[in-house]
Amino acid sequence: MTKANENPLTNQLPPEPNWEAGVRRITKEGRLLALTPKPVVTGERAVDVNAWIRRKTEGWLDLQNGNLLFSAEFALMFLSLTILVMMGGLAMTVNYYLGHHELTWIPLLGLGGMNLLITVPWGLYVYFLGNKAVKETPPIRLNRQRREVAIPRWTEGKEFKLPFWNDSAAGIAYITYIGTIAAVFMPYTLEGESPEYVQLLVTIFATALAVETLVIGAYFFIALRLKKKHDPKLVYEFYPWDKLVAYIETRQDIGPSLMATRTVLTLAIPKPDDPESALAAATINVGHETAGLAQWECLRRFMEDGPEDCPDPKNDDTLAHYKARCRQARKEMSLLPWLGKKVGDWFFQRYLAHIITERRIKTLALKSLPKELERWSAPLPKEQWTKPSEALQSLNQNLTRAYERGLRFTNMGPVSEWQAGREAKRQEKRGRGRYQSKASS
Repeated sequence: MTKANENPLTNQLPPEPNWEAGVRRITKEGRLLALTPKPVVTGERAVDVNAWIRRKTEGWLDLQNGNLLFSAEFALMFLSLTILVMMGGLAMTVNYYLGHHELTWIPLLGLGGMNLLITVPWGLYVYFLGNKAVKETPPIRLNRQRREVAIPRWTEGKEFKLPFWNDSAAGIAYITYIGTIAAVFMPYTLEGESPEYVQLLVTIFATALAVETLVIGAYFFIALRLKKKHDPKLVYEFYPWDKLVAYIETRQDIGPSLMATRTVLTLAIPKPDDPESALAAATINVGHETAGLAQWECLRRFMEDGPEDCPDPKNDDTLAHYKARCRQARKEMSLLPWLGKKVGDWFFQRYLAHIITERRIKTLALKSLPKELERWSAPLPKEQWTKPSEALQSLNQNLTRAYERGLRFTNMGPVSEWQAGREAKRQEKRGRGRYQSKASS
Protein backbone atom coordinates (compact mmCIF):
# COMPACT_ATOMS: atom_id res chain seq x y z
CA MET A 1 0.00 0.00 0.00
CA THR A 2 1.28 3.46 -0.79
CA LYS A 3 1.09 6.61 1.28
CA ALA A 4 -1.27 7.82 -1.35
CA ASN A 5 -4.23 5.95 -0.08
CA GLU A 6 -6.59 5.78 2.78
CA ASN A 7 -6.03 2.34 4.30
CA PRO A 8 -3.00 0.14 4.86
CA LEU A 9 -2.84 -2.87 2.55
CA THR A 10 -0.96 -6.08 2.84
CA ASN A 11 1.57 -6.64 0.08
CA GLN A 12 0.03 -10.02 -0.67
CA LEU A 13 -2.41 -10.30 -3.57
CA PRO A 14 -4.91 -13.09 -4.13
CA PRO A 15 -3.30 -16.20 -5.70
CA GLU A 16 -2.88 -16.01 -9.47
CA PRO A 17 -4.33 -19.34 -10.72
CA ASN A 18 -7.93 -19.10 -12.00
CA TRP A 19 -8.05 -15.39 -11.18
CA GLU A 20 -10.60 -13.65 -13.38
CA ALA A 21 -13.58 -11.32 -13.19
CA GLY A 22 -16.48 -12.83 -11.25
CA VAL A 23 -14.32 -15.16 -9.14
CA ARG A 24 -15.15 -15.33 -5.43
CA ARG A 25 -12.51 -16.30 -2.90
CA ILE A 26 -12.31 -16.84 0.84
CA THR A 27 -9.24 -15.25 2.43
CA LYS A 28 -7.82 -15.07 5.94
CA GLU A 29 -9.34 -11.63 6.42
CA GLY A 30 -12.73 -12.36 4.81
CA ARG A 31 -14.04 -12.85 1.29
CA LEU A 32 -13.46 -11.08 -2.01
CA LEU A 33 -14.95 -10.62 -5.46
CA ALA A 34 -12.62 -10.25 -8.46
CA LEU A 35 -13.29 -7.48 -10.99
CA THR A 36 -10.36 -8.05 -13.37
CA PRO A 37 -8.49 -8.93 -15.54
CA LYS A 38 -10.74 -8.11 -18.46
CA PRO A 39 -12.61 -5.17 -16.89
CA VAL A 40 -16.07 -6.43 -17.83
CA VAL A 41 -19.29 -4.49 -17.38
CA THR A 42 -20.97 -5.27 -14.04
CA GLY A 43 -24.44 -3.89 -14.76
CA GLU A 44 -24.32 -1.54 -11.75
CA ARG A 45 -24.83 2.21 -11.88
CA ALA A 46 -21.73 4.40 -11.89
CA VAL A 47 -21.88 6.33 -8.61
CA ASP A 48 -18.97 8.08 -6.90
CA VAL A 49 -20.10 6.85 -3.49
CA ASN A 50 -17.03 7.97 -1.55
CA ALA A 51 -16.10 11.11 -3.53
CA TRP A 52 -12.98 9.32 -4.80
CA ILE A 53 -13.00 11.18 -8.12
CA ARG A 54 -10.99 14.35 -7.62
CA ARG A 55 -10.22 15.59 -11.17
CA LYS A 56 -11.49 14.62 -14.62
CA THR A 57 -10.38 15.64 -18.10
CA GLU A 58 -10.97 14.24 -21.57
CA GLY A 59 -7.88 12.07 -21.27
CA TRP A 60 -7.33 11.20 -17.62
CA LEU A 61 -9.09 10.75 -14.29
CA ASP A 62 -7.62 11.36 -10.83
CA LEU A 63 -8.67 9.33 -7.80
CA GLN A 64 -7.80 10.83 -4.43
CA ASN A 65 -9.52 10.39 -1.09
CA GLY A 66 -9.50 12.44 2.09
CA ASN A 67 -11.65 15.11 3.73
CA LEU A 68 -9.55 18.18 2.95
CA LEU A 69 -12.28 20.62 3.95
CA PHE A 70 -12.51 19.30 7.51
CA SER A 71 -8.73 19.57 7.85
CA ALA A 72 -8.82 23.23 6.79
CA GLU A 73 -11.75 24.05 9.09
CA PHE A 74 -10.04 22.41 12.07
CA ALA A 75 -6.87 24.45 11.52
CA LEU A 76 -8.76 27.71 11.07
CA MET A 77 -10.71 27.09 14.27
CA PHE A 78 -7.53 28.09 16.11
CA LEU A 79 -7.59 31.42 14.26
CA SER A 80 -11.06 32.08 15.65
CA LEU A 81 -9.91 31.09 19.13
CA THR A 82 -7.01 33.53 18.81
CA ILE A 83 -9.37 36.36 17.86
CA LEU A 84 -11.75 35.51 20.71
CA VAL A 85 -8.96 35.41 23.28
CA MET A 86 -7.54 38.73 22.11
CA MET A 87 -11.00 40.31 22.19
CA GLY A 88 -11.41 39.02 25.74
CA GLY A 89 -8.10 40.55 26.77
CA LEU A 90 -9.03 43.87 25.16
CA ALA A 91 -12.41 43.86 26.93
CA MET A 92 -10.74 43.19 30.29
CA THR A 93 -8.29 46.04 29.68
CA VAL A 94 -11.03 48.52 28.73
CA ASN A 95 -13.22 47.42 31.64
CA TYR A 96 -10.33 47.97 34.06
CA TYR A 97 -9.74 51.44 32.64
CA LEU A 98 -13.43 52.40 32.77
CA GLY A 99 -13.46 51.42 36.44
CA HIS A 100 -11.26 54.48 37.01
CA HIS A 101 -8.16 52.43 37.53
CA GLU A 102 -4.81 53.17 36.01
CA LEU A 103 -4.65 51.88 32.45
CA THR A 104 -2.78 48.55 32.32
CA TRP A 105 -2.18 46.32 29.36
CA ILE A 106 -1.31 43.25 31.46
CA PRO A 107 -4.54 41.29 30.65
CA LEU A 108 -4.14 41.92 26.92
CA LEU A 109 -0.42 41.11 26.97
CA GLY A 110 -1.01 37.98 29.06
CA LEU A 111 -3.70 36.61 26.79
CA GLY A 112 -1.67 37.64 23.75
CA GLY A 113 1.25 35.66 25.11
CA MET A 114 -1.01 32.65 25.65
CA ASN A 115 -2.12 32.91 22.02
CA LEU A 116 1.48 33.22 20.85
CA LEU A 117 2.61 30.20 22.85
CA ILE A 118 -0.36 27.86 22.55
CA THR A 119 -3.19 28.72 20.16
CA VAL A 120 -1.19 30.06 17.21
CA PRO A 121 1.44 27.24 17.24
CA TRP A 122 -1.28 24.58 17.33
CA GLY A 123 -3.18 26.24 14.51
CA LEU A 124 -0.07 26.46 12.35
CA TYR A 125 0.85 22.87 13.22
CA VAL A 126 -2.55 21.55 12.13
CA TYR A 127 -2.47 23.69 8.97
CA PHE A 128 0.97 22.48 7.85
CA LEU A 129 0.06 18.93 8.87
CA GLY A 130 -2.87 19.17 6.44
CA ASN A 131 -0.55 20.42 3.69
CA LYS A 132 1.83 17.54 4.41
CA ALA A 133 -1.01 15.02 4.21
CA VAL A 134 -2.06 16.39 0.81
CA LYS A 135 1.48 16.06 -0.53
CA GLU A 136 1.83 12.52 0.84
CA THR A 137 -1.45 11.30 -0.67
CA PRO A 138 -0.82 11.68 -4.42
CA PRO A 139 -3.63 10.67 -6.78
CA ILE A 140 -4.09 7.45 -8.70
CA ARG A 141 -4.47 8.41 -12.35
CA LEU A 142 -6.29 6.56 -15.15
CA ASN A 143 -5.37 7.41 -18.75
CA ARG A 144 -8.07 6.28 -21.18
CA GLN A 145 -6.11 7.29 -24.28
CA ARG A 146 -3.24 5.00 -23.35
CA ARG A 147 -5.51 2.50 -21.51
CA GLU A 148 -3.07 2.54 -18.62
CA VAL A 149 -3.22 3.14 -14.87
CA ALA A 150 -0.62 5.06 -12.83
CA ILE A 151 -0.47 4.10 -9.15
CA PRO A 152 1.94 5.93 -6.82
CA ARG A 153 4.30 4.28 -4.39
CA TRP A 154 7.09 5.49 -2.13
CA THR A 155 10.58 4.11 -2.50
CA GLU A 156 12.18 2.90 0.69
CA GLY A 157 14.20 5.64 2.36
CA LYS A 158 16.98 5.39 4.89
CA GLU A 159 16.00 5.80 8.51
CA PHE A 160 17.10 9.23 9.67
CA LYS A 161 16.86 10.80 13.10
CA LEU A 162 17.43 14.46 13.77
CA PRO A 163 20.71 14.82 15.69
CA PHE A 164 20.43 15.79 19.36
CA TRP A 165 16.63 15.57 19.12
CA ASN A 166 14.29 13.41 21.19
CA ASP A 167 11.21 13.87 23.37
CA SER A 168 13.24 15.18 26.30
CA ALA A 169 15.15 17.66 24.15
CA ALA A 170 11.90 18.85 22.54
CA GLY A 171 10.28 19.41 25.94
CA ILE A 172 13.28 21.29 27.32
CA ALA A 173 13.54 23.48 24.20
CA TYR A 174 9.81 24.28 24.29
CA ILE A 175 9.80 25.17 28.00
CA THR A 176 12.96 27.25 27.66
CA TYR A 177 11.58 29.16 24.70
CA ILE A 178 8.27 29.82 26.48
CA GLY A 179 10.13 30.94 29.58
CA THR A 180 12.23 33.39 27.60
CA ILE A 181 9.15 34.89 25.94
CA ALA A 182 7.49 35.27 29.33
CA ALA A 183 10.66 36.86 30.69
CA VAL A 184 10.52 39.56 28.00
CA PHE A 185 7.18 40.77 29.40
CA MET A 186 7.96 40.18 33.08
CA PRO A 187 9.86 43.47 33.70
CA TYR A 188 6.71 45.45 32.92
CA THR A 189 5.02 43.90 35.96
CA LEU A 190 7.72 45.10 38.37
CA GLU A 191 6.66 47.89 40.67
CA GLY A 192 8.93 50.55 42.06
CA GLU A 193 11.73 49.94 39.55
CA SER A 194 13.21 52.68 37.42
CA PRO A 195 12.36 52.77 33.69
CA GLU A 196 16.06 52.33 32.89
CA TYR A 197 16.26 49.09 34.87
CA VAL A 198 13.07 47.77 33.29
CA GLN A 199 14.38 48.60 29.83
CA LEU A 200 17.69 46.87 30.61
CA LEU A 201 15.92 43.65 31.61
CA VAL A 202 13.72 43.76 28.51
CA THR A 203 16.79 44.25 26.31
CA ILE A 204 18.62 41.30 27.94
CA PHE A 205 15.66 38.91 27.66
CA ALA A 206 14.79 40.07 24.12
CA THR A 207 18.40 39.44 23.05
CA ALA A 208 18.27 35.98 24.60
CA LEU A 209 15.00 35.31 22.75
CA ALA A 210 16.54 36.43 19.45
CA VAL A 211 19.55 34.16 19.97
CA GLU A 212 17.32 31.18 20.82
CA THR A 213 15.17 31.85 17.75
CA LEU A 214 18.20 31.98 15.47
CA VAL A 215 19.73 28.80 16.95
CA ILE A 216 16.49 26.80 16.85
CA GLY A 217 15.59 28.11 13.39
CA ALA A 218 19.02 27.29 11.96
CA TYR A 219 18.92 23.84 13.56
CA PHE A 220 15.54 22.95 12.07
CA PHE A 221 16.43 24.42 8.67
CA ILE A 222 19.57 22.26 8.38
CA ALA A 223 18.11 19.19 10.07
CA LEU A 224 14.94 19.12 7.97
CA ARG A 225 16.91 19.51 4.75
CA LEU A 226 19.05 16.54 5.78
CA LYS A 227 15.93 14.57 6.63
CA LYS A 228 14.39 15.38 3.26
CA LYS A 229 17.40 13.80 1.53
CA HIS A 230 16.74 10.52 3.34
CA ASP A 231 12.95 10.53 2.98
CA PRO A 232 11.23 8.04 0.65
CA LYS A 233 10.79 9.30 -2.92
CA LEU A 234 7.50 9.35 -4.79
CA VAL A 235 7.40 7.29 -7.99
CA TYR A 236 4.56 6.16 -10.24
CA GLU A 237 4.10 2.68 -11.64
CA PHE A 238 2.37 2.52 -15.04
CA TYR A 239 0.40 -0.60 -15.90
CA PRO A 240 -2.06 -1.74 -18.62
CA TRP A 241 -5.68 -1.19 -17.65
CA ASP A 242 -6.73 -4.60 -19.02
CA LYS A 243 -4.26 -6.41 -16.71
CA LEU A 244 -4.90 -4.42 -13.52
CA VAL A 245 -5.72 -6.46 -10.41
CA ALA A 246 -8.96 -5.11 -8.93
CA TYR A 247 -11.25 -6.68 -6.37
CA ILE A 248 -13.75 -5.93 -3.62
CA GLU A 249 -12.92 -7.47 -0.27
CA THR A 250 -15.12 -7.72 2.80
CA ARG A 251 -12.98 -8.05 5.92
CA GLN A 252 -13.70 -9.00 9.51
CA ASP A 253 -11.67 -6.83 11.87
CA ILE A 254 -11.67 -8.40 15.31
CA GLY A 255 -10.31 -6.49 18.30
CA PRO A 256 -10.19 -7.15 22.05
CA SER A 257 -13.79 -5.99 22.55
CA LEU A 258 -15.07 -5.19 19.08
CA MET A 259 -15.74 -6.96 15.80
CA ALA A 260 -16.30 -4.78 12.76
CA THR A 261 -16.97 -5.58 9.11
CA ARG A 262 -15.64 -3.31 6.41
CA THR A 263 -15.55 -3.53 2.64
CA VAL A 264 -12.77 -2.09 0.50
CA LEU A 265 -12.14 -1.68 -3.21
CA THR A 266 -8.53 -2.45 -4.12
CA LEU A 267 -6.53 -1.59 -7.23
CA ALA A 268 -3.11 -3.20 -7.46
CA ILE A 269 -0.14 -3.69 -9.77
CA PRO A 270 1.56 -7.06 -9.19
CA LYS A 271 5.32 -7.42 -8.99
CA PRO A 272 6.82 -8.74 -12.24
CA ASP A 273 8.77 -11.46 -10.43
CA ASP A 274 6.09 -12.27 -7.84
CA PRO A 275 2.50 -11.99 -9.13
CA GLU A 276 1.13 -12.69 -5.65
CA SER A 277 2.68 -9.50 -4.21
CA ALA A 278 1.80 -5.89 -4.98
CA LEU A 279 4.32 -3.49 -6.43
CA ALA A 280 1.88 -0.59 -5.89
CA ALA A 281 -1.69 -0.62 -4.64
CA ALA A 282 -4.56 1.59 -3.53
CA THR A 283 -7.62 0.86 -1.39
CA ILE A 284 -10.70 2.78 -0.39
CA ASN A 285 -13.47 1.96 2.07
CA VAL A 286 -16.74 1.49 0.20
CA GLY A 287 -18.95 0.18 3.01
CA HIS A 288 -20.73 -2.50 0.99
CA GLU A 289 -20.10 -4.71 -2.02
CA THR A 290 -22.81 -2.97 -4.06
CA ALA A 291 -21.25 0.42 -3.31
CA GLY A 292 -17.87 -1.00 -4.33
CA LEU A 293 -19.29 -2.11 -7.68
CA ALA A 294 -20.82 1.36 -8.20
CA GLN A 295 -17.43 2.95 -7.44
CA TRP A 296 -15.68 0.51 -9.79
CA GLU A 297 -18.17 1.27 -12.56
CA CYS A 298 -17.13 4.95 -12.41
CA LEU A 299 -13.58 3.92 -13.33
CA ARG A 300 -14.58 1.30 -15.87
CA ARG A 301 -16.99 3.57 -17.70
CA PHE A 302 -14.46 6.36 -17.90
CA MET A 303 -11.91 4.01 -19.45
CA GLU A 304 -14.31 2.12 -21.73
CA ASP A 305 -17.07 4.61 -22.58
CA GLY A 306 -15.57 8.07 -22.03
CA PRO A 307 -15.67 10.93 -19.49
CA GLU A 308 -19.31 11.78 -20.18
CA ASP A 309 -20.39 8.38 -18.77
CA CYS A 310 -18.40 8.89 -15.56
CA PRO A 311 -19.65 11.14 -12.72
CA ASP A 312 -18.00 14.53 -12.35
CA PRO A 313 -15.94 15.33 -9.25
CA LYS A 314 -18.19 16.48 -6.43
CA ASN A 315 -18.10 20.23 -5.86
CA ASP A 316 -18.82 20.20 -2.11
CA ASP A 317 -15.36 21.63 -1.40
CA THR A 318 -15.60 24.55 -3.81
CA LEU A 319 -16.20 28.15 -2.76
CA ALA A 320 -18.97 28.54 -5.34
CA HIS A 321 -20.87 25.60 -3.82
CA TYR A 322 -20.45 27.05 -0.32
CA LYS A 323 -21.85 30.43 -1.44
CA ALA A 324 -24.80 28.70 -3.11
CA ARG A 325 -25.55 26.75 0.07
CA CYS A 326 -25.41 29.94 2.14
CA ARG A 327 -27.89 31.66 -0.18
CA GLN A 328 -30.18 28.63 -0.05
CA ALA A 329 -29.95 28.47 3.74
CA ARG A 330 -30.92 32.14 4.03
CA LYS A 331 -34.05 31.46 1.99
CA GLU A 332 -35.06 28.30 3.87
CA MET A 333 -34.07 29.07 7.49
CA SER A 334 -35.73 31.35 9.96
CA LEU A 335 -33.66 34.10 11.57
CA LEU A 336 -32.36 32.35 14.71
CA PRO A 337 -31.23 29.08 13.03
CA TRP A 338 -29.62 31.12 10.27
CA LEU A 339 -27.74 33.26 12.80
CA GLY A 340 -26.58 30.07 14.55
CA LYS A 341 -25.29 28.77 11.24
CA LYS A 342 -23.43 32.01 10.56
CA VAL A 343 -21.78 31.82 13.99
CA GLY A 344 -20.64 28.27 13.21
CA ASP A 345 -19.44 29.36 9.77
CA TRP A 346 -17.40 32.14 11.37
CA PHE A 347 -15.97 29.96 14.14
CA PHE A 348 -14.68 27.40 11.63
CA GLN A 349 -13.85 30.13 9.08
CA ARG A 350 -15.64 28.14 6.39
CA TYR A 351 -15.30 30.80 3.71
CA LEU A 352 -11.52 30.83 4.10
CA ALA A 353 -11.48 27.04 4.56
CA HIS A 354 -13.05 26.55 1.12
CA ILE A 355 -10.46 28.86 -0.44
CA ILE A 356 -7.64 26.87 1.18
CA THR A 357 -9.22 23.57 0.14
CA GLU A 358 -9.55 24.67 -3.49
CA ARG A 359 -5.90 25.71 -3.47
CA ARG A 360 -4.88 22.34 -2.06
CA ILE A 361 -6.90 20.43 -4.67
CA LYS A 362 -5.93 22.50 -7.71
CA THR A 363 -2.36 23.47 -6.86
CA LEU A 364 -0.73 21.85 -3.84
CA ALA A 365 -1.81 18.27 -4.59
CA LEU A 366 -0.36 18.48 -8.12
CA LYS A 367 2.75 20.51 -7.30
CA SER A 368 4.85 17.61 -6.00
CA LEU A 369 3.90 15.07 -8.69
CA PRO A 370 6.77 13.67 -10.79
CA LYS A 371 7.39 15.12 -14.24
CA GLU A 372 7.06 11.66 -15.76
CA LEU A 373 3.38 11.62 -14.76
CA GLU A 374 2.84 14.96 -16.51
CA ARG A 375 4.45 13.65 -19.69
CA TRP A 376 2.45 10.42 -19.50
CA SER A 377 -0.78 12.43 -19.08
CA ALA A 378 -0.22 14.61 -22.15
CA PRO A 379 -3.01 14.23 -24.78
CA LEU A 380 -2.38 11.92 -27.72
CA PRO A 381 -3.62 12.27 -31.29
CA LYS A 382 -6.79 10.20 -31.69
CA GLU A 383 -5.15 7.83 -34.16
CA GLN A 384 -2.62 6.88 -31.43
CA TRP A 385 -5.23 5.99 -28.82
CA THR A 386 -5.08 2.42 -27.55
CA LYS A 387 -8.37 0.67 -28.31
CA PRO A 388 -10.03 -2.13 -26.32
CA SER A 389 -9.79 -5.59 -27.81
CA GLU A 390 -12.63 -6.91 -29.93
CA ALA A 391 -12.98 -9.86 -27.54
CA LEU A 392 -13.58 -7.51 -24.59
CA GLN A 393 -16.09 -5.43 -26.55
CA SER A 394 -17.99 -8.54 -27.63
CA LEU A 395 -17.98 -9.93 -24.10
CA ASN A 396 -19.33 -6.67 -22.67
CA GLN A 397 -22.09 -6.58 -25.26
CA ASN A 398 -23.14 -10.13 -24.37
CA LEU A 399 -23.03 -9.35 -20.66
CA THR A 400 -25.11 -6.20 -21.12
CA ARG A 401 -27.84 -8.21 -22.86
CA ALA A 402 -27.66 -10.85 -20.11
CA TYR A 403 -28.04 -8.19 -17.40
CA GLU A 404 -31.11 -6.88 -19.20
CA ARG A 405 -32.58 -10.39 -18.91
CA GLY A 406 -31.97 -10.46 -15.15
CA LEU A 407 -28.41 -11.80 -14.70
CA ARG A 408 -26.43 -10.34 -11.78
CA PHE A 409 -22.66 -9.96 -11.88
CA THR A 410 -22.43 -10.93 -8.22
CA ASN A 411 -24.13 -14.25 -8.92
CA MET A 412 -22.84 -15.27 -12.35
CA GLY A 413 -19.51 -16.73 -11.19
CA PRO A 414 -16.28 -16.58 -13.22
CA VAL A 415 -16.67 -15.02 -16.66
CA SER A 416 -15.16 -18.04 -18.44
CA GLU A 417 -17.66 -20.41 -16.82
CA TRP A 418 -20.52 -18.09 -17.70
CA GLN A 419 -19.29 -17.96 -21.30
CA ALA A 420 -18.95 -21.76 -21.43
CA GLY A 421 -22.46 -22.23 -20.01
CA ARG A 422 -23.85 -19.70 -22.46
CA GLU A 423 -22.17 -21.44 -25.38
CA ALA A 424 -23.43 -24.85 -24.20
CA LYS A 425 -27.00 -23.55 -24.04
CA ARG A 426 -26.63 -22.10 -27.53
CA GLN A 427 -25.39 -25.42 -28.91
CA GLU A 428 -28.22 -27.24 -27.13
CA LYS A 429 -30.78 -24.94 -28.70
CA ARG A 430 -29.23 -25.48 -32.13
CA GLY A 431 -29.30 -29.23 -31.60
CA ARG A 432 -32.97 -29.22 -30.63
CA GLY A 433 -33.72 -27.06 -33.68
CA ARG A 434 -32.07 -29.55 -36.08
CA TYR A 435 -33.83 -32.49 -34.40
CA GLN A 436 -37.20 -30.84 -34.69
CA SER A 437 -36.54 -30.01 -38.33
CA LYS A 438 -35.71 -33.62 -39.16
CA ALA A 439 -38.72 -34.94 -37.25
CA SER A 440 -41.11 -32.64 -39.04
CA SER A 441 -39.77 -33.74 -42.43
